[in-house]
Amino acid sequence: MGKQEVLACQYQVEEDVTVILPEAPKSTGILVNGMESGFAVFPVKEGDCHISVDIGTTTVVAYLLDGKSGRILGSESMLNPQYPYGADVISRIQAAENGELDVQCQKIRRGIEDLVHTLCGKYKKAPEKIGTMAIVGNPAMQQIFLKIDPENLTHPPFAPAIKNSVREKLSDYFMDMTGGVLLTIPDIAGFIGADTMGCVLSTGMYKEDKITLMIDIGTNGEMVLGNKDRMVACSTAAGPALEGGRISCGMRGGPGAVDHIWMEDDTVCSSVIGWRETLKKGSSVPDVEVQGLCGSGLIDAIAVMLDLGILNRRGRIQKAYYGDEKNRIYAVTDQISLTQEDIREVQMAKGAIAAGIELMMEELEITYEQVDRVILCGAFGTYMNAKSAARIGLIPEPLLSKVIAGGNAAGMGCRQITMDQKLFALTGELVQKIEPLDLASRPQFQRTFAKQMAFSEV
Repeated sequence: MGKQEVLACQYQVEEDVTVILPEAPKSTGILVNGMESGFAVFPVKEGDCHISVDIGTTTVVAYLLDGKSGRILGSESMLNPQYPYGADVISRIQAAENGELDVQCQKIRRGIEDLVHTLCGKYKKAPEKIGTMAIVGNPAMQQIFLKIDPENLTHPPFAPAIKNSVREKLSDYFMDMTGGVLLTIPDIAGFIGADTMGCVLSTGMYKEDKITLMIDIGTNGEMVLGNKDRMVACSTAAGPALEGGRISCGMRGGPGAVDHIWMEDDTVCSSVIGWRETLKKGSSVPDVEVQGLCGSGLIDAIAVMLDLGILNRRGRIQKAYYGDEKNRIYAVTDQISLTQEDIREVQMAKGAIAAGIELMMEELEITYEQVDRVILCGAFGTYMNAKSAARIGLIPEPLLSKVIAGGNAAGMGCRQITMDQKLFALTGELVQKIEPLDLASRPQFQRTFAKQMAFSEV
């Protein structure tokens, strides 16, 4: 049988088949900007320009920086080209362990090289005149880029492989970038990486008296709590639900995604990325193609269902549903429905994050009143409605008034490291200072997690 386009969910495999995935788009509204504290223009290696790269599991962003001022001349982004090997970190690690480390390494290096060449061409810069390049990412993404076997991330104690700040020749990784230096930033713990270090630098929490809670929510939820005197960090297995994964109508934030849902005069309203008008449940539907529900819309949807009494404290869909008793489904809008299993996925994610926050607070022996600010980093944190997050218990209610958006703080922190060699050296000190908490090994974690899975009463 020749090539045939089929729906994967309906195709029954009866013999060996070759699956050809469609090419990923270059960009789908990927977040590139974020908050940033100060830095000196004092790069490890001078150059006509410099490069900062944030390798996310889902997306990759590259910044071209002016050689003299550090100003961002431009940025380019793409979906991580390793996506055929899985949407999450664990799948990539498993693929690497099954002999796909080299090809994943080649894909990410080639992808970064393409972004850099596009930037250099657009702004008339020569690759051989790049001075310094710094790259941040979670430990798995970093190790795959460096072609370091991620075997250390497959079993306890999940010790980090990259423990020190390292300088190398850029040409060892990209042949035509002959004049530059590549900076490798150390990981805080096995699942708390250089991207979290970038967030710590960009928020400035490491040098301030006031206490900051920094939260970067993705497939893993990395969090750091503290100030210049003491910082603790943890990683929680939030799962892909908050990025649209494992949700029946879920998708990444992009054109056609319902990104916000709210109540207006007793009517459920929603907005769709790429569509300017509000959609109202029960009204005539305009000519707009809704593709699915992204993370920020998912949090809003759960909050609305709680406000309407559709969900009880345990997360059970208890009225106005269709389907059978075992598989209850509720139509949040005319286009979007959530199943009982979808609700459970959100409860697992929000329970893990809220438990992490509670246990970090206990470790530092502080109260919510002592926290001065909560910085939500990354695309999900930036676009999420903090009120909805507090309503479902993802963020403790007492912290709601202290929430600010951090944007792509990891990328901005990488820029600081690229331009200021003192900050690059500081990462080696901070990795020794920040205390990673192994939540799963704590006897109270399971009890706290179970408690935080429940929704609060109004």
